[in-house]
Amino acid sequence: MSREKPDQAVETGGLDRENSHNRPSIAGSRDGVATAEQTVYRGRRDPAAPVSEELEVTVDGEPLAKRYDLLSASPSGFETGYNGSGPAQLAIAILAHAYDDEFAREWYQQFKRDVVATLPESGWTLTKSDLDEWRQEVIADA
Repeated sequence: MSREKPDQAVETGGLDRENSHNRPSIAGSRDGVATAEQTVYRGRRDPAAPVSEELEVTVDGEPLAKRYDLLSASPSGFETGYNGSGPAQLAIAILAHAYDDEFAREWYQQFKRDVVATLPESGWTLTKSDLDEWRQEVIADA
């Protein structure tokens, strides 16, 4: 089984507000490769993994905590590409890691719709800059 090198992104699924219907792309990084100073969230699918572990999500190379203490929507873990419980679990986990629990509870549904539901099944990368860009826009629109 081949794996990408930690400093390389697979397909990207960042934020592109001007062309949100054309997602995924990546903002805050060059050529889909995040700069070393940023926190990097990556998702990749392993079809050989057990059902609840098919989507591996890491933050700076370490597994992202599922944060069932904040939301217990998906016992089968993280998922992307639609507006269901697996994407909700991923959305709250990313926002809680990047910001705080309160912000995550308030905004995870919107983040799920705007970002997580659009991430490609084949693999994706988000940077903290991507998240900051999204956060600034939703707070400005609130």
